[in-house]
Amino acid sequence: MVFRKPRVVNRIFYRVMMAILRGFIKSYFQLTPNNASIVPPTGAGIILSNHTTLFDPIWLYALLHRPVYFAATEDLFRSRFLGLLIRSFGAFPKRKAASDMAALRTIFSLVEKGGLVGVFPEGVRTWDGSRQPLYTGIAKLIRKLKVPVYVCRLEGAYLAYPRWARKIRHIPVRGEFSQLFTPSDIPTDDSEILSRIAAAITTHEFDSPATAARGRQAGLAVNLTRVLYRCPSCGTMEGLKLVRPFSTNMVECSSCFSTWVIDAGCRLSLADETGHAEGTWLPLPLHYKHITDMDYSPIRTEVRLGLAPEEKIYLISRPRFLFKQETFPNLRLFAFGRAFLTNRRLLFRTRIGIPLSAPLGAVGALSVDPGDKLHFTYDGRLYRIPFRNESALKWFDGIHRLQDEARNHKAAG
Repeated sequence: MVFRKPRVVNRIFYRVMMAILRGFIKSYFQLTPNNASIVPPTGAGIILSNHTTLFDPIWLYALLHRPVYFAATEDLFRSRFLGLLIRSFGAFPKRKAASDMAALRTIFSLVEKGGLVGVFPEGVRTWDGSRQPLYTGIAKLIRKLKVPVYVCRLEGAYLAYPRWARKIRHIPVRGEFSQLFTPSDIPTDDSEILSRIAAAITTHEFDSPATAARGRQAGLAVNLTRVLYRCPSCGTMEGLKLVRPFSTNMVECSSCFSTWVIDAGCRLSLADETGHAEGTWLPLPLHYKHITDMDYSPIRTEVRLGLAPEEKIYLISRPRFLFKQETFPNLRLFAFGRAFLTNRRLLFRTRIGIPLSAPLGAVGALSVDPGDKLHFTYDGRLYRIPFRNESALKWFDGIHRLQDEARNHKAAG
């Protein structure tokens, strides 16, 4: 993709659209600002925020009375119409499979023009509501730009629309604004910058009462298995299934038959046969950490993949499509078959052969976005596997876990 200088938002277009949409957005999401006036109406700057939903940029637009320029995933620009629309609001693409130099040049150009650039320091949306690791390059960027740095911490955003959920919950969202640095007091130490950013964007979603939502809500457990891809009780992979009707807000394990109920505050408890909680209510991040800490065992299978000695299979997908991108935005269908994850490779097998056999050490740029589409790079190419009715997060975590184990084994050896 050829770098093009950013187009400054048309003020007339911006004012007309926000006059139409701002009131509706704030009312529908019960969106309220606190201390938003600390962000001046003009002048260059950076505004940082925690990243919980696809609505985060829209919420910041509604809370502030000036345009904010966001780097958006390249997938949103594959559609000509959607790409044109979000460009009109000031968004610019951030590549998955290449260097971010084009995005960085865009940021510097916007700041020179007096724009306010929006950045999500975590880089990705959280699956379980906990803060994600910050990408370290944000500290260097702040030091290079030397402009005021503001923060909008979105409280209640994750509970209002968890990344894995099918629908929005009726929970208020509040934007807490503050100024993190002035140009003259930006620390020279990157670790101090990162620690202060982390403290500023960390939310307290699970400290508020579970009754924060208006009235009883149904369907709270729909798609919960995207993040809880193992049973918290017995550890069975893909063991949890939805209990119908969806109004029960429950999932049940097909192996150990334990039943879990979830509330509007994303807390889970073991439930009895009537659906009433009989255990301690614990927030989703604790359950997610519990399943990721469980033992990871290989699968016994008769599938012939020509495995090397001591190479074992850990994950096998259902039949899936595999897409490949040679040049942006041309993401083309590459193969149809099954994905396999071993302790050495990520493979894709069709009826006629194995078109992809990527050593784990060469697999990079892992992401799950949008929905349940796993993206990764190998040999300078971007690949996508859509995981419909199967957790893509399971594959994301599995690849990272086996990569870490391989690195640790190599370091110990």
